[in-house]
Amino acid sequence: MVSRTRTRARHGSQEARAKLKGCRVVTTSMTARLLIRNQLQSLDEVDWTVVSGDSYNDPPEGIKVEVVPIRREFAASDLVAFVRLLRFFRSARFDVVQTHTPKASFLGLPAARLSGSVAIYTIHGSLFFAGNGRLANALGWMFEKWCSSWATQVVVQSRQDEKALPRALICSARKLSYVGNGIDLDRFTQPVAPLKPLENERPVVLMVSRLVREKGCVDFLRVAHTLAGRAEFVHVGPFEHDQSDALSESEVAAAQNEGTVNFIGGVDDVRPYLAAADLVVLPSYREGIPRAAMEAAASGRAVVAYDIRGVREVIQPETGLLVPRGDTVALEKKVASLLDDPEGREELGRRCRAHVIDGFSEDAVVARLRTLYARVARHP
Repeated sequence: MVSRTRTRARHGSQEARAKLKGCRVVTTSMTARLLIRNQLQSLDEVDWTVVSGDSYNDPPEGIKVEVVPIRREFAASDLVAFVRLLRFFRSARFDVVQTHTPKASFLGLPAARLSGSVAIYTIHGSLFFAGNGRLANALGWMFEKWCSSWATQVVVQSRQDEKALPRALICSARKLSYVGNGIDLDRFTQPVAPLKPLENERPVVLMVSRLVREKGCVDFLRVAHTLAGRAEFVHVGPFEHDQSDALSESEVAAAQNEGTVNFIGGVDDVRPYLAAADLVVLPSYREGIPRAAMEAAASGRAVVAYDIRGVREVIQPETGLLVPRGDTVALEKKVASLLDDPEGREELGRRCRAHVIDGFSEDAVVARLRTLYARVARHP
């Protein structure tokens, strides 16, 4: 009996030693909640710590949290944040450090490599892409080159990024891995009750995003102003006060007072709003693989969006739902035509749903990440 007990104890000890010690680095806790929560829970063979740039009070059970203040915009405090990251990584001795979002990656990747950890850079939509301005692309190239140079491995969500980054000499193909992006399909394909205050005689046009210009919020306001009276325009998503391209409270107040847009703010569960929507709009100027579009499509909603990298992988161009980036007139016409065609938008919603169900399950993302960790991680 004693012998068996000791054997089990030794076996348990070996399992504990074999468990990978991993860290995810995010600029804001919102990223941890919305983008990687399910991955942290599903990849339970890894002992996870999340480093967040702000307070993260509700992590999944068993996930440790370390707060290192990180500003989204470049600032003198970045040096302090880098030193704190480096000290923490050296003391924690992680096998793998994976970064998300630009600022967390810019600081976290060199800190991880200098501490001796495998550093994985997750690109949620490259800052260098076709259609960007010359200066923006030059800066984007330098940023992506910096991060990719420090990374042990670079993972992308978009097939177009997978092709474009080696061609632009940002990252070699051998260092690059495609993991894609996905959602919990069961959660968004199951019917939920629509939010009753949004139910009225007019159709509901919904946008889900952070309140920043890069997401196309100003374009959404223009469309809502032009088509006022024909639909109920609703925006769901938080303010981003620390972003240089954030919408001001006065801009939001003006649209709210005018009655053209109903601003809900950030919510824990977007599904009742999707259920109440007749049409979803995503006029974003840059995306990886947009979660908002996947969630809307999985809910059976047609999604009108700009024809950009990442978006066109989620919303098929042949549906006719994509319009040229920045063309608010085309965006307005497309929304107006669908407001006049309820049967057409329902059919397009079914097509969007079928495409997302076929190719954007988060289970596949988790499987690819599991394979990646097994390949690149250094075990004790």
